[in-house]
Amino acid sequence: MQTLLWIVSTALMLTLLGLLALRALPELLGVKPRLPGRSIIAPARFSPANWPRPMLFLAPLGILWLGAFFGYAALVGRPDGFFRHFWERFTTAGDSYYYKFIAENGYASAGENVNAIVFYPLYPLLMRGLGTVLGGRTALAGMIVSQVCYGLSSVVLAELAKKECSHPGAVLAAYWLYPFGFFCLGVFTEGLFLLLAILGLYLIRERRWLWAGLVGSLCALTRTQGILLLLPGAYCAWRDCREKKRWSWKYLAAAGPFLGFGVYLGVNRAACGSFFAYQYYESIAPWWQTPQWLGDTVAQQVDMILQYPGIADWIYWPQLVLYFIAAALLLAGYRRGLDTAWLLYGTAYLGMCYTASWLISGCRYMLGCVPLYLAVGRLKNPGLRALILLSELVLLAMYSYFYMQGQAIM
Repeated sequence: MQTLLWIVSTALMLTLLGLLALRALPELLGVKPRLPGRSIIAPARFSPANWPRPMLFLAPLGILWLGAFFGYAALVGRPDGFFRHFWERFTTAGDSYYYKFIAENGYASAGENVNAIVFYPLYPLLMRGLGTVLGGRTALAGMIVSQVCYGLSSVVLAELAKKECSHPGAVLAAYWLYPFGFFCLGVFTEGLFLLLAILGLYLIRERRWLWAGLVGSLCALTRTQGILLLLPGAYCAWRDCREKKRWSWKYLAAAGPFLGFGVYLGVNRAACGSFFAYQYYESIAPWWQTPQWLGDTVAQQVDMILQYPGIADWIYWPQLVLYFIAAALLLAGYRRGLDTAWLLYGTAYLGMCYTASWLISGCRYMLGCVPLYLAVGRLKNPGLRALILLSELVLLAMYSYFYMQGQAIM
């Protein structure tokens, strides 16, 4: 089974890379023009993409809050005590401890918390700033930052979806119903990262290079995957230069993610004495993560399912299935004419998420793979779109319940 999964997962990735090369090289060399969008139509009146911005901001937050509330009510049989339990689950579990530690103390150069260097600085810096205003309540500050950013990301995604997809409402629904989206409610980087990633893609599309570079640098200061904004930025800058037949110094802003990542390396050097200290601490307890070929990671999920059956349903089965769903959606996006720049970002994002050994948060990381939602909005078959959205709704309700139950969903 592991061998078969390795072969199929590798074949899917190589197929995506090959198709992208076949499309991208002629575009970059100016041999053929950029592919036009397919079947882009004005969204229907009832489409969420046409809702007022306050509704676009509140709708995804409302969905996640309802999921958490009814998950708790189903768990204990009554609603009282919800906020206390909610606070405990979303401000103390998993990575939340480290973000609070950095926000309150900065990076440690020695001691048991020196491994906090693996967490990027922008989110805890915002927690510290807002926490100061809130009288030192850094956990509350982190929750506010996450939720406000998640709501704003929905507003920006609506604008991007209307320009890229024939069914922008499906894009928003797929985004709002992502089964692990509830992490955006708590002290995690998901909300901030999503806002910066989506805003970065939107600014690249609009050719607002200086702002795109700034947002890209901030995104790379939030999570490792932020540096991948370099790909669509550089690709669109080069394509734009070829089409206009003239160079502009503003194209250099596409390298913004490099700047953000460089700042993070500088933080490593200042705190731990090495530019790449984070790599060492990621490779030891409690994460044990080192780079490996994605086919090995996919095949490894079977071993983990067998070794840890108690948490397989919360971590390893979803990670295994999600890889193939994501690859299939990217292939569908390619077939339906999704912009090459977004496919480059999505393919690289999928690859980066699945090149970590002992992967335990793959489903949470994949929340930021924005081209997957755009691909749903490009699907021509309404039945398939409806099936995807219904499946997401059921899974979101299920995993919200199990997360509130205290299951090891990371």
